[in-house]
Amino acid sequence: MPTLLSTAYLPPALWVAHAIQSDGLILEAHENFQKQSYRSRTEIAGPNGKQVLSVPVDRSIKDILQTPVSYKEDWVKNHLRSIETAYANSPFFEVLFPDLEELLNHRFNTLWELNLAAIRLLFHWLEFPCDIQYTSSFAFEFSGHDARSLHPKRELDVEMPTYLQVFGEKNGFISNLSALDVFFNLGRSSWDYFQELNLRQK
Repeated sequence: MPTLLSTAYLPPALWVAHAIQSDGLILEAHENFQKQSYRSRTEIAGPNGKQVLSVPVDRSIKDILQTPVSYKEDWVKNHLRSIETAYANSPFFEVLFPDLEELLNHRFNTLWELNLAAIRLLFHWLEFPCDIQYTSSFAFEFSGHDARSLHPKRELDVEMPTYLQVFGEKNGFISNLSALDVFFNLGRSSWDYFQELNLRQK
C-alpha cells in the first residue's frame, strides 16, 4: 500500500518508518506551508532534553513548493553546532556528520528542495532505493495510507522501542526525535529499528 506524507526537515523516526514500510512513497506537493510542523522543524536529544531546530522561511509564500528558505540569520551554523553538541559522543557521529555538514552548507532556494535533499540523504544512509512520487494536486482523499497527520504537537499512537541515547542516563529516553537520533546511535541497525516499528497499533 502506498503512503502519503507531507515533506519534513530531517524527518522524525516515525516519518521514516512510514516511508520505508510502504509500497511506494508519495509526497504531498500541493499543500500550504504550516508553521510549527515537521515541514520546517526537527527535534533532537540535546544535553538538557528535547531541543527544537527550526528552519526560518518566508511565510508570506504559502505554496509548499515555493516557500523560500531564509538565510538572513546563520541558522545552518546553529543547527550544525547543536547537532554536534548532541551527538558528538554517539557511536556513528564521525561517520555520518560530514554528509550532514555537506548537505546543510549547500544553500537551497526553497524548503521543498532542502527537505527533499535531506530525505534522500537519510535514504542513502539506509541504502533504500526509493523512487519518490509527488501528488499532482492536493489529495483530499487518498486510497493508500495517509500519514500527513504526523505532527510534533500530536500524541504518539505508536509505541517506540527504546535504544541507548547519548544523554539517556540524564534525561531518560526521548521518542520520535529526528531520524538523525536513530542513525547516530544505531548506525546500520537503524534499518531494523524503522522496519520493526508497529505502525498499525491503533
